[in-house]
Amino acid sequence: MTTRAKRTLVGASAVVSALVIGLAGTASAATIGFYRTSTTGKAEISGTYEYHVSGTIPGTNEQLYSGSFQGATAKDKVAGDGYEAVLALAYQDWKDGAWHKVKNYVAVVNGTKSWTFKNKKDVKAYACDRKIGTTKLLNCRAAW
Repeated sequence: MTTRAKRTLVGASAVVSALVIGLAGTASAATIGFYRTSTTGKAEISGTYEYHVSGTIPGTNEQLYSGSFQGATAKDKVAGDGYEAVLALAYQDWKDGAWHKVKNYVAVVNGTKSWTFKNKKDVKAYACDRKIGTTKLLNCRAAW
């Protein structure tokens, strides 16, 4: 085989590889490790967030996302002060043919959980303080 033919084959292989990697990249999941404290530093959240495109809304190019939270933890850094640590979420949920905004969803309080989700977008996690016995989230800070 001549040098020119080898170069052509190598070049063609590189183009095919790039296309395969590019296509696989759009379907693969993104994984984000996260860590954040509330603005007071009393609450700490951490864990791993993974998401991927799971479909599109019929008749549009808008994507739906599915994924999971693994080892999502809310830790109270100042025990006995009357406050607890909360990992709260904000996101948009696709239900009944429309997007519905959800904010201040309490996912974890002073503990660790793992869960999956589907048909969401714009998912954000927050580290918040909450006075024990109440529902109002205080001093929240976004993890990403």
